[in-house]
Amino acid sequence: MAVVIPLFNGAAHIEEALAGVCAQSAPPQEVIVVDDGSTDDGPDRARRFAGRLPLKILQKANGGQSAARNLGVAEACSDWIAFLDQDDVWHPQHLANLRAAADNGPAQTGWAYCDVSVVDAAGRLLAPSLLHRRPGRHPKQSVDECLAQDMFVLPSAALVARHAFLAVGGFDERLSGYEDDDLFLRLLCAGFHSLHVEEPTVLRRSHAEAASRSIRMERSLMIYARKLLAVFPDRPQEGRFPSRDLIAPRFCRTLLARWAMAERAGNREAAALARAGLRELLPHLGPHRRRIGAVILHIASMPVVGGACLRAAHGLRQHVRRTSRP
Repeated sequence: MAVVIPLFNGAAHIEEALAGVCAQSAPPQEVIVVDDGSTDDGPDRARRFAGRLPLKILQKANGGQSAARNLGVAEACSDWIAFLDQDDVWHPQHLANLRAAADNGPAQTGWAYCDVSVVDAAGRLLAPSLLHRRPGRHPKQSVDECLAQDMFVLPSAALVARHAFLAVGGFDERLSGYEDDDLFLRLLCAGFHSLHVEEPTVLRRSHAEAASRSIRMERSLMIYARKLLAVFPDRPQEGRFPSRDLIAPRFCRTLLARWAMAERAGNREAAALARAGLRELLPHLGPHRRRIGAVILHIASMPVVGGACLRAAHGLRQHVRRTSRP
């Protein structure tokens, strides 16, 4: 097995991530850290593990985690690739669990993945099981399931067959956000099987500097939405409407939530991107949803009042989620 870690200004957490790799009960044969143009001392901190891990550090100009992971896989020799983000941590049995699942799976197994626990920047537990708190079954069995909802197959939780990864062209380097959904959807469409391990053996760190909260992520959302709309157009002659009924509603819901979060955080650039995305996607909705969406967009765009409504809606949503936790 090879471990591929994209690293960009990750000095705060990279040592903890690599310590988790050192502690694996099934040690990897390769650990490839791809320095994606870091300006901090993260790469130097990673080099301290050279005597403890079969470590290789590659350097490249900053291009995002998709390009960094692709470079890491290109340098790997192993048949199985485990991805790890710089601020996440594995439990000691993580690689062993995923490899056992993959070895016992069908011949066309393309990837195995597990549940994750969510922690804050200091490592305090926020949620013991991410997937149990999200809609949908695991593993996904149909393309429609993958189009209607985020897949929540996180890179740090996945072990991917190298031949399958290369067969579909790896990560789409235009995406720095939703690149995981995109990859695993293409693997499914190419006929590869997935396996789900219920035990959460990954600590996913949620913090203000996480890539999932960056402006690059906001732009990536619409790049991926446009890609899905192009690849899965409505086919009225067959009675199939994936763009109208699955893709556009999914991303409109996500954009509305992100607009609310941006308003609450005072992030005007992110709010503007979400608003523009909603305007772009509204025409893809069915007539009834389009009318409702237009009204929501009009109210939410009103100065002062609209922002206050979005902030209040987001606060109420967060409160309901907190109070409904078991």
